[in-house]
Order: sequence, then structure tokens, then C-alpha cells
Amino acid sequence: MTADDLFKGSGEMASRMRAKDWAATPLGPVDGWPISLRTLVRTMLHSRHPMFLWWGPQLIQFYNDAYVPSFGRGKHPAALGQYGRECWPEIWPIIGPQIDDVMREGKASWNEDQLVPIFRNGAIEEVYWTYGYSPVFDDAGAIGGTLVVCTETTARVVSERALRQSEEHLRRVVEASGAGTWELDTASGQMKADARMAALFGLPDPSGFSLQQTMERVHPDDRERLHGAITSALAGETYGRYLMEHRVLDATGGAPRWVEARGQVSFDAAGKATRFIGTSLDISDRKRAEEEGRRARQELLSFLTQAPLGIALLSGPRHVYTFVNAPFMDMLFSGRPATHLLNRSVREALPELEGQGFHEILDGVYQTGNSFHGAKHRASIIQADGLEREMFVNFTYQAKRDPAGKIDGILAVIYEVTDQVNAQREIEQLAENLRAAIVSRDTFLGVASHELNTPLTTLKLQTQMSRRVFAKQGLPAFSPTRFEKLLDTTLLQVERLARLVNDMLDVSRISSGKLTVLPEETNLSALVEDVLERFAPQFEAAGCQLETDIEDAVIAPLDTLRIEQVLTNFIINAIKYAPGRPVRAKVERLGRRAKVSLRDEGPGIPREHQERIFVRFERATSSSEASGLGLGLYIAKQLIQAHGGTITVESEPGQGSTFSFELHSA
Repeated sequence: MTADDLFKGSGEMASRMRAKDWAATPLGPVDGWPISLRTLVRTMLHSRHPMFLWWGPQLIQFYNDAYVPSFGRGKHPAALGQYGRECWPEIWPIIGPQIDDVMREGKASWNEDQLVPIFRNGAIEEVYWTYGYSPVFDDAGAIGGTLVVCTETTARVVSERALRQSEEHLRRVVEASGAGTWELDTASGQMKADARMAALFGLPDPSGFSLQQTMERVHPDDRERLHGAITSALAGETYGRYLMEHRVLDATGGAPRWVEARGQVSFDAAGKATRFIGTSLDISDRKRAEEEGRRARQELLSFLTQAPLGIALLSGPRHVYTFVNAPFMDMLFSGRPATHLLNRSVREALPELEGQGFHEILDGVYQTGNSFHGAKHRASIIQADGLEREMFVNFTYQAKRDPAGKIDGILAVIYEVTDQVNAQREIEQLAENLRAAIVSRDTFLGVASHELNTPLTTLKLQTQMSRRVFAKQGLPAFSPTRFEKLLDTTLLQVERLARLVNDMLDVSRISSGKLTVLPEETNLSALVEDVLERFAPQFEAAGCQLETDIEDAVIAPLDTLRIEQVLTNFIINAIKYAPGRPVRAKVERLGRRAKVSLRDEGPGIPREHQERIFVRFERATSSSEASGLGLGLYIAKQLIQAHGGTITVESEPGQGSTFSFELHSA
């Protein structure tokens, strides 16, 4: 039989065996091989199971196509026809004795998942085999070789080892978690569990108990819910996943314990539940902590809600309102619901704060974590009615952090102090008024002393001089003309003193609220003409030409003496400040009003001083330019206002002044 006849086939090993020069081996040419060897080789080549043959005392090697993948890279194809010891030096200490047992004693062997490290793919690899060594016989019936029927099981062994390691890791994780494990037989309703599961449910024997026994240990209020969750998992409604928190009755009568149960149902190809495994973990401590946290949050919320201060919680870098209490709403959003504010940023809810510094402060606190405390900070907001409101607040912005310590918001605490600021302003204004009053008082005392002293000094000097003349010359020294002039001078100074005293008395009455007017229906036109006529000598003496434009019979309810006092003040000022210039008097009826005006051509009054001249102790000129207490126009204004009228001045510097008052006419 030729090599072509023996090694028929299209496989790799048949081709290699045909090409091999067997004559160069101890076996010699193929046609000289024993029939038994040729039969074995042909059987191997036509088998799809991995097979390997050592033949003869040199253990010359044969193997089929199915065995080739077990070589990896490195030994094949040189292993064909090679001596066994030369081919497998790395494992010969393991397989050599086994082969010797077969060759000497015909002792077959069988090994499952045996580790046999071999050199392949450029390195020694851990390779697992399930294999058997069997003797094969030559034509004479003696043991001619060793046949190896084998399967490499490395992948399965490694996979099973990884699975065992994973299961061991899972077991340790479950043990470390404190959870108990269980398995439900979906057909019988019986459960198997570990000791932890049994202890958690107060069941004496973990080796076996029914689902019904387990349900009896569940708190009555949770049984229906638990049963529904199990039913849903077994029906595949949740892809077989099971997650439930429920209470378990304490076997000693203590408080129920909280349990977290997790499980997974396995299904067959028909969708029928075949296995239900899971864990049960005592979460009573966690539940207590959650309840304490919930209670603490509720207490905090109650405090924030009832606090008299305005409190808000802002979230994120945009400062979105997530909580506001009633005082906060009353301060900033009175008349609007909290929904106007919640889930909106500060910029969206209060756009009018732009440019007032609050947005920048919030950004700074969020970025740096540094708190900010503001005192009497002014804010301008738009109320629900659309009107702008100025307010003052004390406020604190405190960065809020999450459990990891990262800033996630800001706590805003605000207290309105508008009333306090206004009160402080009033106090400061009162203090300023007091200081001004003291200055005015001191000024008044100085001016009053001077003004009172002037006529008194004149009277004193005149009296002393008259006394000396009388002492030297007697009565003949006082001619009728001289005596009349003396009396006129004396009367003028006395009238001046009387006006000063009356002005001071009127100021006292005004300050104490005792100034009274007694109005009667009066011909205002006639009253003005009468007063002007009485001052004719003074106009003439001052060189002031009087011009009048008086409408007839203008009637008004007025106190004659008090209106005369106002007119007198107007006239005296015109004569004092505009001597030698014309003076124009006018009385007119303006609808239901009566108006009296007196115009001079004096120096005029700057606009910035026109309001001030009606203030107590104030004058348009300095005391060096004109004498007086600065009370006349102040008293005139009070008298006109007491009549329900108004008093004004129209003036430009260098163009004279027009003093007017208006009263209700009849």
C-alpha cells in the first residue's frame, strides 16, 4: 500500500502525511508499516474528534486535523513524525510516566479537566484537558503504541472558575451587606433561605418554609402591597425584577423592622417562571435616619415658614427661588402669590434690581462661599400695583452646600428697616432743625438786642440832650416847632419798639398754635386805600411816588387788623429797600379770589432766596444792608395762611419785587 492509498483525504494532516518522507524515520516506508498502524492512522484521519498517537519505542507522533488547534503556534507541523520526548519537554514529567504505564503494562488512564501547561503561541500556557490514554496493539498482539483521545477544556474551566470567583465575591458582598438570601420554588411555593433571612423573619428553620409562612411575618398593612409586587414579578410585568420595602413583625413583640427585598425571576423559553432568588436586608436604621431627616426638614421648614424674617432659598448659579416664606413675599411681592416667584431666577422675578448691586452680591457669594451682611441697604422695587417703592433692608446671603460640600445655592434672610431708617432720618432732621433753631435763636437774640437797643438809644440820647438844654435855658428853649419835632421823633421810636414787640408776640403765638384770626365781610379795596393813605407821609419822606390800581368794592371775609399788619409789612419793606423809586399798589378780583399786590423797583431777590424770605429769622439781604428781625414776611405768611390764602413774591435781581397775597372773595 502506497502513501497515497493510506493517506487519502483532503484534510491538512492527510496532505502532510503524504508529503512526509517516512523512509527517513525509524518506521521506514509506508508499505512496510504494520497493518495495525495503518488501520489506526486511517481511522484517525477520518475522525472529527481530536486524536493523537504515539507509536513504537520512540513514540513517533501522529495526529489528525481535529487535534491541530490544540497546538496553537510553535509545535505544529513539526510535531508530525517527531519523537514524543522531543516534542513535549515542558510536560514530559507529567505525561511521560502515564505513557510508560500504558506501554509497559497496558494500563489505560482517564483525566478530566487536567492542567497540562504546554508551550504554544510563543509562551507556556495553562491548558486544561479531558483526555484518555489507551494502549493500541501491533500485528503480533503486543502493545505497539498509546492512543490519546482528548478534548481541550481550557475555556470551560476558566469560565467556571471565573463564575465560582464571582459567586464567592457576591457571597462575600451579600454577607458584608448584612442581607439574607432566599430562593422561592415557583412550583411548590416553598422557600429556602440562609440563617440571616430566617432570623430576620423570625422563622426557626432556614432549610425550608413556605411563602405563606413568610407572608404571615409581614406587617398586615404591607401584605397586600407585597403580594402584588411578587405576583407582578412572577408574571414578568417588571421583566422579573422585584424591589420592595416593607415591615416585618418582630418575633419578641418589639417594634416592626423595615426590610428591603430585591429579587429576580428566571423564565423558560415559554415565559414560565422557573426560579425566583433574592435578598432581604434590614433597613430599619436607614428608615429611622430617613424619618429623623424628614422630621428635621419639616421642623426646619416650619421654622423658616413661621420666622418673622423674610427667608428665601435660591438654587444654582442663576439663583432660582425654591422656597419663600410669607414675610419675604409681604416685603417684596405683596399682593402676589408665591407661585409668581418660585422656580424663577432673581433676575426674572425682580428685574428692577438690576444696577442696585444685589445681583453682583449674590454672584460673589455663590462663587466664593463668603457670606455677605448688608445693613440699611436701599432697594427700589415695583409693587403689584405697578408703583415704585423705596425700601431699606438688613440682609444676609449665606452660601448653601450639598452633602459633598459643593455650593449649590444661597440662603437669603431679609429684614425690612424702612421705618427705622425713616425714623433715623426724622431724628437727624429734628437734630438739624434743633441746631438751626439754636443758631436762629442766637441770631435773633443778637438782632433783637440790636433792633430794640437802637430806638431805646435814640430815645435816651434825645431825652438826655433835652434835659441838658432844659437845665441851661429852661422852657423858652423849646419852641412849639422844636417841641413838635421832638414829640414826632419820640413817637416814631415808640412805634418802632411796639412793632418789634408785637412781632415777637406774634411769633410766640404762632409757635404755640395760639394765633387766631376773626374774619368778617370787609371791603378789601377800601382797607388797602386807607392803609396806603396812612403811609402817605412815609412815602413822601422816602421819595417814593405811589401809583394805585384798585378795583372798586372787592369784598372778602378777613380780619381787618391782621390784613393791615400784612399790608404794613409790604409797605415798610418797599420803602426800606426801594427809596426814591415808585411803588405800585393793585387790588383785583380773580374769579372767586381777591388779589392784593405791591410792586417796588428795589434791588430784587434772587430766585434761590425767594422761598427763604418767608422763613422765620430769614431776610433776603444781610443785616448790614438793612435792619430788621426777619420776622415780618414770616408772620405775614402765617396770617395769610390762617385766612386760607396764599402769599407769593415775583422778583428778578435788579428788576424789583412784587409781593402779593390772595384771599377767598365774597
